[in-house]
Amino acid sequence: MNHNRDPEKIKGMFDRISPRYDLLNRLISLGLDMSWRKRAVEMIGTVESETVLDLCCGTGDFISVFHKRYQERLNIVALDFSAGMLTAARKRFSEKKYPRLLLGRADAMSLPCRDESIMGVTIGFGIRNVADRPMALREIYRVLKPGGRLVMIEPSQPPGKIMGPLFSFYFKKISPFIGGLIGGDKKAYKYLNDSFVAFPPPDKFLEMMQAARFEKTKAVPQTFGTAMIYYGEKPIRPF
Repeated sequence: MNHNRDPEKIKGMFDRISPRYDLLNRLISLGLDMSWRKRAVEMIGTVESETVLDLCCGTGDFISVFHKRYQERLNIVALDFSAGMLTAARKRFSEKKYPRLLLGRADAMSLPCRDESIMGVTIGFGIRNVADRPMALREIYRVLKPGGRLVMIEPSQPPGKIMGPLFSFYFKKISPFIGGLIGGDKKAYKYLNDSFVAFPPPDKFLEMMQAARFEKTKAVPQTFGTAMIYYGEKPIRPF
């Protein structure tokens, strides 16, 4: 498997690793990924009584963060193209307990949402797996309300002569080993490393967001630069 982002191969990979995906995320991020998600939700601002979209939702970690912050005071649409991930998410979040949550299968490049119907969009470690990122960003822009915000988390190469090589070694050697040992799929975690290496540097990805018409874009480093939160807003049109 390489990092050419073939949708069917990626879908199959996520279906295979879905049963242990949460545990592996905690281990590989050293338990830090949930704190990054909380920070991303804070950056979206107040969305009470609004609708938010968690895209590439996986097993639903962002759903958990939103629910702890707002309880039933907002609508959550959570979409993923992996049936395995959605099955795992449905086990975590029952319709009875989460009546304002809609889980569905969809492609990030063709969202089943009305124009300007969403106040905030989150993507956790997912945009690098999308085959056509500019198209996905344009789709997100389309469904966001004016003033709506997009936040995305991705691993990032930290600066420095110590942290940089250490992180590269960990991501290239240790995380695939953990993935193989616990998840039984070393190839999948080798792909995830390759996709990280192939992801554009922050300045180039911000240019991609700006090309999709997002404004106030920024890349905010997390935990010594080992992760990046990308932020952008859909501008409010003048009267």
